[in-house]
Amino acid sequence: MVKIENGSKETSNYIISVEFLNKAGTRVGDALAASNNVAAGQKVETKAQSLDKVSGEVTCKVTKVTRYAS
Repeated sequence: MVKIENGSKETSNYIISVEFLNKAGTRVGDALAASNNVAAGQKVETKAQSLDKVSGEVTCKVTKVTRYAS
């Protein structure tokens, strides 16, 4: 799950890029999460979705967040 908190004063849309890293720190996949119409001050959770099949123990790293007005 990706947690988003809109710290701006306007309702916003978000696109978040996430990468999956194995124990060695090597990127083994990536995903995107998105949430629309997040009100000012609102907190939401959304799933990062990917077409990559990842197995074993991985960690997730947010690589980019794009916010734009709704």
